[in-house]
Amino acid sequence: MKLYTISALALGLAFGAHAEDTSRDNHLVTSLTQSDIRFVSESLDHTVRRDLEDSIGVLAHYQEDEASSELVYAMQGKACQDETGCLGLEIFIIFEGAFTPEQANDINRRWSAIKATETDGSLYLTRYLILDDGQTVGNIRTNVLNALAIAEQIQAEQSTTSEDTAATDSVTLADIDFGEDAGDYANDGACDDARFESDGDDWSYQRNHVLRDATDCRTLYEAGELTLYLDFGDNSGEYANDNTCDDNRFTGEGRSILQTDSHVKRDAVDCIVAYRAGTINRP
Repeated sequence: MKLYTISALALGLAFGAHAEDTSRDNHLVTSLTQSDIRFVSESLDHTVRRDLEDSIGVLAHYQEDEASSELVYAMQGKACQDETGCLGLEIFIIFEGAFTPEQANDINRRWSAIKATETDGSLYLTRYLILDDGQTVGNIRTNVLNALAIAEQIQAEQSTTSEDTAATDSVTLADIDFGEDAGDYANDGACDDARFESDGDDWSYQRNHVLRDATDCRTLYEAGELTLYLDFGDNSGEYANDNTCDDNRFTGEGRSILQTDSHVKRDAVDCIVAYRAGTINRP
């Protein structure tokens, strides 16, 4: 899969340089203005060429050296107030190509610090920062660098991957049993199945909706909005259907004493029943 960055030339950008500025790293901000956001980018020695249209933020790019590709990104203020600035900041990078929802979900599984979504073949990478009671400029700069570092890694991975190389260990859409629409909150536009929640153990209604919110979860997964965090697998184990979960990934009183890996992802029905009942938890 070849990855294409948004072309700086197509956006009318030219390379430039600014001296890195750490003078405001210890300055605490509770909201961000247009000039604050521009300063964050320029202080990283990146080039800002224009403000965003109809919103507070900037379009910027940088290039590590002549041999590397430029990386174009944007920073946009969120939860903006008319007088006091914005209470949040979103960093986003767009890669053009022929990406799939499965690739976006794979990125989400590996990189919790960034959110990946796929739209019409393009890959959107975003990181959202809430200022809360205040963030230092240095911390905001670090968040930007973290997001861009992940984007660079994804760019490097994709550029070295052959188009006919398959990700054999990735879960595909065809591999997922979404179940049925039997839950109390089915067809409400939100996925209530705990398998697609990183903190599914904490919500009993999400446990109860495993395999019971099929349409909502399938729709959002196909759109690249969900990640499959918990895969129960199939029912092929020797001790499957014995009313005890033998998958040793789980903990809790509902799991058997079996200590081997022989039933990892091979005792789905028993483990789903125990998980719904709250007698097992994720590792």
